[in-house]
Amino acid sequence: MTIIIFLLIISFLIFVHELGHLLAAKWANVKVENFSIGFGPKLFKFNIGETEYSLSLLPLGGYVKMQGEHVNEISDNESIDPERSFDNLPIYKKQIILFAGPLMNLIIPFLLFPLIFINGIDSPKYLEDKMVIGSINIEDSRFNEFELDSELISINDIKINDWNDFFNINNNELNKKLNIGYINNGKVFYKDFDNSFDSINFKNAFSPNLTNEIGKILNNSLAYKNGFKVGDKILKINNQKVTKWQDIKNILINSNTNLFNFDILRDNKFVKIPINFKNSQERIIGVSPVIPTNTKEFTIKEALKNSFNQSIKSINLIFFGITDIFSKLFSSESNLSELKKSLAGPIAIAKYSGEAAEKGFNSVIQFIIIISINLGIINLLPIPLLDGGHIVINTIESLIGRRIKPNIIGFFNKIGFALLISLMIFAIYNDIVNF
Repeated sequence: MTIIIFLLIISFLIFVHELGHLLAAKWANVKVENFSIGFGPKLFKFNIGETEYSLSLLPLGGYVKMQGEHVNEISDNESIDPERSFDNLPIYKKQIILFAGPLMNLIIPFLLFPLIFINGIDSPKYLEDKMVIGSINIEDSRFNEFELDSELISINDIKINDWNDFFNINNNELNKKLNIGYINNGKVFYKDFDNSFDSINFKNAFSPNLTNEIGKILNNSLAYKNGFKVGDKILKINNQKVTKWQDIKNILINSNTNLFNFDILRDNKFVKIPINFKNSQERIIGVSPVIPTNTKEFTIKEALKNSFNQSIKSINLIFFGITDIFSKLFSSESNLSELKKSLAGPIAIAKYSGEAAEKGFNSVIQFIIIISINLGIINLLPIPLLDGGHIVINTIESLIGRRIKPNIIGFFNKIGFALLISLMIFAIYNDIVNF
């Protein structure tokens, strides 16, 4: 089922991408000879007018074959209509055809996000509660004055009535000198906090009081390997009582031993699980708490507004993430371990598609959106063989006023092919190692 879902999602996104090229080519009056989803043996094909449409066995790619697209590959016996040849188009029309595929992928979030908002979004219940600090997640001496169970009430001139108010603050407002108001033991205090230099992500610094019940377990984590289960309630660690999630962190960090005995309530039965950390091992077992949620529903107007904002936010986030990965590839300070964490190949994507399907409709739609944005942005990168590479070549030709020699383009295409294949092999290897 995971493989089927993966193939359906990938085929749909490839179809959307190639459809963009097809529609733009038809608009430019270019003769489109073939529109294919997939590679290899054709499962079926049919003709509509002058174009053959086909679905091939391996749906991990696709293409739109236009007349005159590759001039050096045209045989002497092949008849070409100069007026309908891609090669004879004005530069701006070529660019529109090339850009149309990635553009269609980047339009997908604007079309699909409304389905998520109309269906309703599960959001943590605590967002509507007062901002009482249950845990401090960043090791920084500047946070020493904040005591647990303090309530944040203001940051500079911004009033904070609940956690929602805090998370809705623009990040630019937090990356500067701050005056923070909070209540502790019924008294109001104000603390100056300079976040302008060596800025930290202030929104990740605090968490509310969370339950001692396990909501998620990371694959291959210590908890996973030692038999912890979702729904387990951690009652004690080394006979120290656990009433909230922060207690777990405090006990693990502040104890002088490496052996920890967990007393757990599971299905109304008591279970004991020991975990022995190595001396150099970070004391993280790989679990996160249950976070109760409310389903928030939206009107059509609210759904469209939120969808637009979320689409822009997602595209920006993924764009800077992808460009950061490629900049690290060519940086002398690149870290291979960081790069491995960032790259996912087809095996990982298939796995994530199955996990998304298990979580329901919203997760599947969100997964499709993420993959679609990635596909659109990656294809716009100035790498030979990709749409972005062709766009760069056309731009250079328009600037110099003449065609680049086919052998030069062929040379750069080989470099692009080698780069893409190398990345794919590395990503697949990474998937297998982490599977």
